Amino acid sequence: MSNCSFCQVIDETLRLGGIAIWLMREAKEDIQYQVHLDENVYNGALNFNPWRWMEPENEEKRNRRTSPFYAPFGGGARFCPGAELARLQIALFLRYFVTTYRLLNEVEKRQFQLRRSLRRLRTRCSRSVLSSSGTEERCRQRGI
Repeated sequence: MSNCSFCQVIDETLRLGGIAIWLMREAKEDIQYQVHLDENVYNGALNFNPWRWMEPENEEKRNRRTSPFYAPFGGGARFCPGAELARLQIALFLRYFVTTYRLLNEVEKRQFQLRRSLRRLRTRCSRSVLSSSGTEERCRQRGI
């Protein structure tokens, strides 16, 4: 499962925004920890790029259990026991989202809004009393 392109999207999402920032622990000394967002480790570190995992230099960085450069679920004795469950939930959500919804570009969005407006107008015209010649004539002019 680690080589599939769907998994690359999950790994890149976890690299950019893992849950670890919300864990509250007391540090014994001041440190800076931004390995996932370090430009020295990842080219274009702040950009979402799931294809980065196809580059040979990033193959070893992707190993969640042993890599010091990619640790969305911690590491060593503090490795998250729910890591695989979390990845499964992300995969299920993404599959549902991608197969259920359709993303529209601006032209498609305008066309969709126009069709929806026309449907509403048809519904209003069909519900209104068409005995009034004015209402009937307006509906005819609009092609309804």
